[in-house]
Amino acid sequence: MSELLSKLKDQIVIADGAMGTLLYAHGVDRCFESYNLSDPEEILRVHQSYIDAGAEVIQTNTYGANYIKLNRFGLEDQVHQINTKAVQIAKSAAQDKAFVLGTIGGIRGVQKLVTSKKEIIRSFKEQLFSLLLEGVDGLLLETYYDFDEVKEALEIARNETDLPIITNVSMHEPGVLENGIALPKALVTLMSLAQM
Repeated sequence: MSELLSKLKDQIVIADGAMGTLLYAHGVDRCFESYNLSDPEEILRVHQSYIDAGAEVIQTNTYGANYIKLNRFGLEDQVHQINTKAVQIAKSAAQDKAFVLGTIGGIRGVQKLVTSKKEIIRSFKEQLFSLLLEGVDGLLLETYYDFDEVKEALEIARNETDLPIITNVSMHEPGVLENGIALPKALVTLMSLAQM
């Protein structure tokens, strides 16, 4: 059992907040993930501020660091470099004070992209393997609107690693996911997939 999972079983663990929100507040108005390469000191400062505030878990600056989302900025060929550097920065900040979660955001948002399931899976795997190779302590599958997408992502991730995986979904209306699935049913489904 991983050290993070062991700790989660016995106590409440304090996590950081949103990376993108803080960067935006500091005047960043372009691809947040590109800052891992162009301004790593800024990303390091954000991580350190969360740790100084008491965070025991921090997330990598990789929410949109997949081929499909980076393509909008002409950075699709830098998926591995951006994810690798993000983990290195987070681990540098965390040292022995915090755990590092590799963050993978959903691709299908409120407005559906014309993107095939095959493309989404390929993009997810590329990012996943980059994060795992750098030795994250766990994974965070964050802000998934499409329930089928998060199920697929969780299943792939669970087959590739036994690290802790934290998953969250987003809702348009209270208690119901975008696909019309009730939240309690969705959570039971995700729990079963996490324990494969």
